Amino acid sequence: MRGEGKTIEEREDIYSGRGIEWRWVLVGSLIVLGLESLLGAILAALGVDIDSIGFLLFATTVAYLVGGGVIGWMSPGFTAWEAAFASVLAAAGTVFLSSRLLTFGEGLVATLPIAVGWGLVCGLAGGEIGERIQGKQR
Repeated sequence: MRGEGKTIEEREDIYSGRGIEWRWVLVGSLIVLGLESLLGAILAALGVDIDSIGFLLFATTVAYLVGGGVIGWMSPGFTAWEAAFASVLAAAGTVFLSSRLLTFGEGLVATLPIAVGWGLVCGLAGGEIGERIQGKQR
């Protein structure tokens, strides 16, 4: 196999000629959005106040980390950036959808960069974890 016996640094990454596979970004964003929705539904059923900032931070962090980990693990090669971009796409989609449903129009300007930045950090961290798991299995 391609990654067999190599460390993460020795495996291919997006800078060594292997481009990002955008289908993994799209699949990853759907995974992240699904996890975020599922977590929200579970916590709402348990009586957690899903309108609080604490809930939002918890749910998005877990969804971006776990979703990033799944994409990092499933996607061939070393491409943790696919997971990061998937989380950014999911974060932007969530903010735009929330701004339309909850009508916090002015808050969009402040919320979008924070959500996208947090999605990038958590998705990249999750992707790196997934890559490490993938590397141990090969």
